[in-house]
Amino acid sequence: MSESVDPAEQSPAKRGEAAWKEAKSRIAERNDKVRKDGKERREAYQREKQDRRRAADRVERAEVFAADEKRRKV
Repeated sequence: MSESVDPAEQSPAKRGEAAWKEAKSRIAERNDKVRKDGKERREAYQREKQDRRRAADRVERAEVFAADEKRRKV
């Protein structure tokens, strides 16, 4: 996850509190991105899980309906 930066474009090395704030800002940005990606993955997983559950319910209802129809014909 390291970003390559052209040394010519890189600002002079910061020191002390400025360096600390810059590092803290980079970490916060990376954490926000990871948190957003994680949220999207969880939502996709939950949607897929719900879709599978609905499909299984449809199959089960169709089987119950077919069995009920078969029983009525007998």
